[in-house]
Amino acid sequence: MSANVPPVLPEVKLERVVRLARADSVGVIVCAGFSLLVSVPAENWVFAGFSALALVCGAMEFFGQDRLRAGDFGGLQWLVGAQACLYTVILGYVLWRWQHFDAATYWAEIPTAAQDKLKAQMTEAGLDPVADRDLLLRSMNSLVGSVLLGVSTLYQVGLAWWYRAQREDIAAALAENPSTRERSVD
Repeated sequence: MSANVPPVLPEVKLERVVRLARADSVGVIVCAGFSLLVSVPAENWVFAGFSALALVCGAMEFFGQDRLRAGDFGGLQWLVGAQACLYTVILGYVLWRWQHFDAATYWAEIPTAAQDKLKAQMTEAGLDPVADRDLLLRSMNSLVGSVLLGVSTLYQVGLAWWYRAQREDIAAALAENPSTRERSVD
């Protein structure tokens, strides 16, 4: 069955890259922008800084897809670079959280109902809700950071690799008809 399937045209691959890059960049811009809008009024300057850096990464990817849409092959480097940049920002954030985690501050930010539920669950598990709380919160922080790094590694590295793997087809599509790129890739 797969022998009868024609190969995907370079032009179609270019369209896929541009569409995916646009969706990904807009998603990053929206999430990072929202995080920035939430963290600035809360005066969480470290999170605001990481959010601003992630916003720049989303803008880099958006710029890259816009360059590809305009027929500029250099836009592909912007797409790959944006993934590397965003991965670095996420890695920096996770490392900062691991290094500067304050269990007491985190506990104070948890709503009272959730605190009560956690205390009850800790008691049920045979843990002391006061003495073991820091260990539990640090473990949760480590787990969340590890999951975030794992997912980011798969996604950012995978997407950068996929963008790079499309290099030859993008070059071929842009060489075939560079003057019609803006009209056909929407």
